[in-house]
Amino acid sequence: MININYIKVIIIVFNIFLINNCWGNELVYVKKTYFTNQPKSSISATSTDETTKWFDDYPKAESNDELEIGFYLPKDFGLTFRKNKIAGVHKGAATKYVCILGLCSYVSGGIVSGNSSTDTISYQIDSWQIMLDKLFKLNDTILIKPRFGINFLDTSLSFSGVGENISEKQIIPLPFLGFHSEIYFNSVYSLYLDSNFFKYKESKISVNFNDTSIGINSQINKYIKITAGYKKYDFGISNKGGSSNISFNIEQKTPFVAVTLSY
Repeated sequence: MININYIKVIIIVFNIFLINNCWGNELVYVKKTYFTNQPKSSISATSTDETTKWFDDYPKAESNDELEIGFYLPKDFGLTFRKNKIAGVHKGAATKYVCILGLCSYVSGGIVSGNSSTDTISYQIDSWQIMLDKLFKLNDTILIKPRFGINFLDTSLSFSGVGENISEKQIIPLPFLGFHSEIYFNSVYSLYLDSNFFKYKESKISVNFNDTSIGINSQINKYIKITAGYKKYDFGISNKGGSSNISFNIEQKTPFVAVTLSY
């Protein structure tokens, strides 16, 4: 549902800009980014009494590209939607601490229950970043856009193992601050830095989010721009206390290429 609703919002805003084309020469841009390296993810879970522990033996995550749509608003404001998806599968074992003949160790829960199947945790995160920024020109060659926004994480999680199958869906809204800065060398080439970040921590729960990229733009013509750069994406959440201590982290460090079409 969240995907459909956001698409409707983008269409409505786009129609408004088509009607009010006197607001500027450029109304909207569409940017498609392609990543080279896949993200790395990790899951850690241990019961507070340390009798049960998850061993994350074979983690695998995938995120190949990103879509960004931006609108130029009056008075140098801008509205941007950034969409990407990360999917992962973790194969391992939920183990129990048992003692046999005086020897104590963590043993697979499947062995204890008589089921030798591998435990699997899989997830999918659809990230929708909605950003509002304000343009400031320091001089003819340097600009900066401070911004604030909300990152809606549309998440689905499933667990299967020892005869159980559990699935859960949840939407997590994360506010964030950020900026976009750019230095123009000439009418063709420019260097940019873009970053969004959020961090929250209290006694039991901590959340961190960082989406930073740096790149060189090459303006091919009035409508097309090519970008090459490097991106670091980091999202982590941990919950300590209650019956278990759980942490989940995704990190992606990757070169990228991007194509931007402006209208």
